[in-house]
Amino acid sequence: MSAAGALYKRFSALSLREKALLSAGLLGVIAFIAVKWVVMPVRAEYARNRAAIPERRAAIARYEAFHTGQERVDEELYDQVERMETWEDGLLVGETPSAAGVFLQGLLKPLTQRPDIRVTSIRSLPPVRKGAYAEVAVQMEIQTSTEGLSLLLADLTRQTKILRVAKLSATTGAHYRGQVPRKEVVAVSMVVAGLSAAPLDEKTPGRGEE
Repeated sequence: MSAAGALYKRFSALSLREKALLSAGLLGVIAFIAVKWVVMPVRAEYARNRAAIPERRAAIARYEAFHTGQERVDEELYDQVERMETWEDGLLVGETPSAAGVFLQGLLKPLTQRPDIRVTSIRSLPPVRKGAYAEVAVQMEIQTSTEGLSLLLADLTRQTKILRVAKLSATTGAHYRGQVPRKEVVAVSMVVAGLSAAPLDEKTPGRGEE
């Protein structure tokens, strides 16, 4: 007789009460095994996941904040690159400050070729270091009218290159020919400056830091 047959014979010989007690015991053992090896691990995993929720939420919040901040950084960097490109486009052309000075004079020449403007002298000034750049300037002596001077200054502000009037002095006076007054003449001395990326020769005497 097999072991299973022997167990079945013994189980059949038990009374109903003994069978009920044995069945309850077996169910208890099965329930214990199920609780220990199934329910408790699931409950522990649930507890771990629940405990990790605040940390995960914090991590998600940090990631979202970082992502938002990164977007702002990217936008700011893009704006800075655009501003830098615009700034670089506004520099004077020339591999040396002298060449940049010639380029600057070339920019100013068409602005002064008007009937009411007469250039009496124009000369380049020594370059001056301005941080990573060199400031290149030209001094002009001109005779014009008040309207001609205002138009010249307006033209300077509309140039694609970044130019500034570093110095400006003007004297006016009415000149007469007999009883008929001639048109008022304004004698102007002005320094127009721009920036160049050309390296500045340290031996070149400058105008001094401004």
